[in-house]
Amino acid sequence: MSLSARFGAVIVNYRCAPLALDAALSFLGDGGGRAVIVDNASDDGSPDYIEAAMRGGAHAPESPPDPLPGRAVRFADPARLAPGRLSVLRSKTNGGFAAGCNAGLRLLAAAPKIDRLLLLNPDALLAQGALLAFAGRLMDDSAGLCGASVVAFDAPHRVQAFGGAAFDAVLMTGRNIGEGETLAQAPDRRSIEARLDYPLGAAIALRKDYLSRAGYLDERYFLYYEEIDWARAGGGAYRPVWAPEAVVYHRYGAASKSERRVAGEPSQRSPLSDYHMTRSRVLFAAKWRPPLAPLAMLAGGAQAARRYLRGRPRNGAAVLRASLPGSPRRFPFSTAAHTDD
Repeated sequence: MSLSARFGAVIVNYRCAPLALDAALSFLGDGGGRAVIVDNASDDGSPDYIEAAMRGGAHAPESPPDPLPGRAVRFADPARLAPGRLSVLRSKTNGGFAAGCNAGLRLLAAAPKIDRLLLLNPDALLAQGALLAFAGRLMDDSAGLCGASVVAFDAPHRVQAFGGAAFDAVLMTGRNIGEGETLAQAPDRRSIEARLDYPLGAAIALRKDYLSRAGYLDERYFLYYEEIDWARAGGGAYRPVWAPEAVVYHRYGAASKSERRVAGEPSQRSPLSDYHMTRSRVLFAAKWRPPLAPLAMLAGGAQAARRYLRGRPRNGAAVLRASLPGSPRRFPFSTAAHTDD
């Protein structure tokens, strides 16, 4: 059995079925063993679309334009897959990203011959050879969560992160390592891993034994901060690592309706994204740094004021609501693109 075939992948979908299917097909096209698309109660027919494609229905995968040399994406044909290699798990409710991941992870953890796991965003694609690179880095017994070389979907494919991010323990914010650079500018692996606090959520690889140490993702987070929380939960026995040759193309913000034209520039977050980023930061502080929880709430209030001053009142309202004690677990504004409240 090949190293790639020992991987099982979880892709959480909410109303972006063509993207989620492409993500799964890029994983299977790279030799992955089994992919599970967890649909978080989409109301747009997403599960039906995916299952129709598996029966031979129309679906045209979208490759990155002008891919990096030797880093093309190979898509499996959904209609030619062996039974069980791709499945759709329909969740009755939208419990958030962590809940969706956990549903898929529990399914794969019980699957025979699968001992490597991958969380793959629906707006991400694996380049050829990524799984072998992940497998090689995970042979290190001290390796915990493993990040990729995440690059922008569009040419010239600027780096979004070498592995992931460094985390400021006081401000409780992360900064992607190497954002805006090129793969040719990548430093050596050890220097990146010395700064790496958690992998970028676009693609996270791990061995199955990590679950016995860290457990599953904390479902109190609806969106964001799951990666740093999960990395912390692994403790000192497992450290975040980077597989430099695991290249992942990422459409930034396609799942959260945020925009970023060029890697390295500030994103224009959607109100949904702003809400959950703020709420999850407060939750993280309360869990890991309780004395700093009031600071996180004050920082949210200041950020809300900046959003209002910049003419983004819906974002300001979202951030302010998220900063308050007892903020709803779900984004409370019914007009947002990614809620079904």
